Amino acid sequence: MKILIVFNHPAPYKVALFNGLAKEHDVHVIFERYKARNRNKSFYNEANYKFTLHKIKGIGIGNENHLSWGVVKHLKKHKYDLIIMNGYSTFTEMLALRYLKRNNIPYAFYINGGIVAHKESKLYKKIKTYFISGARYYFSPALKANEYLEYYGAPKELIFNYPYSTVYEKDIVETAKSPEQKQSYWDKLKVKGENFTICITSFIKRKNNLSLIKAWKKVDKKHALILVGEGKEEKLYRHYIKEHELQNVFMLPFAPKNQVFEYLSYSDNAIYISNYDIYGHVINEALAHGLNVLTNTNMVAAHYAIKNGENGFVMQKGENINDYINKLFVSNFFDHARESAVTIEDSIDVHLKILGEKL
Repeated sequence: MKILIVFNHPAPYKVALFNGLAKEHDVHVIFERYKARNRNKSFYNEANYKFTLHKIKGIGIGNENHLSWGVVKHLKKHKYDLIIMNGYSTFTEMLALRYLKRNNIPYAFYINGGIVAHKESKLYKKIKTYFISGARYYFSPALKANEYLEYYGAPKELIFNYPYSTVYEKDIVETAKSPEQKQSYWDKLKVKGENFTICITSFIKRKNNLSLIKAWKKVDKKHALILVGEGKEEKLYRHYIKEHELQNVFMLPFAPKNQVFEYLSYSDNAIYISNYDIYGHVINEALAHGLNVLTNTNMVAAHYAIKNGENGFVMQKGENINDYINKLFVSNFFDHARESAVTIEDSIDVHLKILGEKL
């Protein structure tokens, strides 16, 4: 099958997926831009493309938006058995979707996650419904994300679910590090403690990290909280930590994927309590490293990946976070966490099955 995929930027896990699909199909890809402005340069570490890449000219706007007629021009010149549009959030994608709709060209609509915005204006909902509805097929990473598609006009029977992952099978840890190994590792990074909770995050309001830091005021000093990332709220976090003399809260700079996975392998727990997150890869990455995970219902991945009390905890709105933090410290979900993690290989297999049997 000759397939065209339009995606915003070459995220490494997307490149891995497209490479996997290219083993059985003639895959062509258009990346609107080659770096999202809000992504660290080291995020883009995969350039081994096994698919056919088509470059277009355009204008980058803000962090991820893009304006170009390049996709439309390409579609006018080339024919495909399947066209996959990954979202509608950029001007380039909107122009391409409008062209496909007006010319009755069938296509699949692909999402990486989604949360229904019940408080949005009628006009905004109408616009979103126009761009989301009308596809021949839909790809969604979780049943919770299906609700988003259905709300904006996607027929339930046309939605196919796939496992979403940023980890390979080789990344899933086999054995847990000993407490002594963990303490020795973190001690070299000047992180003191006996138990280590990590949060791989962006230092922005949406991630709700300040609430987590505030909760740590009530936590015994032997339990270390480690925030890894970068962003606009970094000074705010550091000021709060200093003002309240939180000697067991530590901040480390953004780290590339291999370093992040090393951090995870030497940690005990992971906490993610975003105000909202259209998916949340970090949850599956923590599971792959056998960590006790605490998250909340605002993250789509929580609904798919976490079985409350079996491989982690999912906090409901209004519940006390410190009650759950204390549960983490006495839990050991290592085996159940690893077994529940999904891989890029899993994702490739399911995509190939959908392409071979359903479409």
